[in-house]
Amino acid sequence: MIVGGALFVFNDVLVKLATATIPIGQLLLVRGFFAITCVLFVIVVTGNLKNIRAALKPIVILRATCEVMVTLTYITAIAQLPIGDITSIMQATPIIMTILCALLRIEVVDLPRWLAVFIGFAGVLMITQPGGASFTIYSLIALASATFVAIRDLITRRISNEIPPQIVILTTTIFATFGGVILGVGEEWRMPTPIEFSYLGGAAILVSVANSLMVTAYRNADIAILSPLRYLVVVWAAGTGIFIFNERPGLAAIMGTILVVGSGLFMGYREQRRNRKARGIEPHPG
Repeated sequence: MIVGGALFVFNDVLVKLATATIPIGQLLLVRGFFAITCVLFVIVVTGNLKNIRAALKPIVILRATCEVMVTLTYITAIAQLPIGDITSIMQATPIIMTILCALLRIEVVDLPRWLAVFIGFAGVLMITQPGGASFTIYSLIALASATFVAIRDLITRRISNEIPPQIVILTTTIFATFGGVILGVGEEWRMPTPIEFSYLGGAAILVSVANSLMVTAYRNADIAILSPLRYLVVVWAAGTGIFIFNERPGLAAIMGTILVVGSGLFMGYREQRRNRKARGIEPHPG
């Protein structure tokens, strides 16, 4: 989870550098070509080619379809927003997941968790600042991306462990690449320069490895344990934003990030305690 989060941020850095000169549709197609090649290589090396038919299972296709929406919204937003801001907005995913679990009656959400949800969204509002000069449609697109990530993660938890993560990532990558083709209609494409190819090739390797690590983590570890670790990406994003893109977050964005991360950590702690009690590790008070 920790390594996967760091690789996602470094992928974002390369993608953001590439979006300065390459249309988004072309970027997704070129990066997708590299990523598909990487994933196929890993599938062959790990001996999972015999499981390739699992890539067509409905639950895998459903996750891949959701990933298309994640990719399109995220790439569109990251091209226009500071990398620190969009990373902080994406940390609203556990908050959104809690709301979805309540609405879909997957689990019961008690009052303390609802309070954490409201505090977390207050943090998101401080980061996006609706009505302020820094608020744009891209802030809403980033929030939409976080929502699709929450839906994708809920679907990921339903995928059987018998399906290798590389197979899941292959379907996801193919679908996301096809999304780039659709988005590229009407764009003016050109031949990327060698350095642009290096950006996209590097991003493809990073995102492929990061996706595999994330799928493996979510399928084999307790969500309550993983949730606090995901917030380390805020540190990576802040560092790359400052040292690579010369981005300086405002006080409101910093305070909003603290609220979002704090609410997510609280919900993770509550979930961890509940799971421990359910397993009989920690007795009920009284």
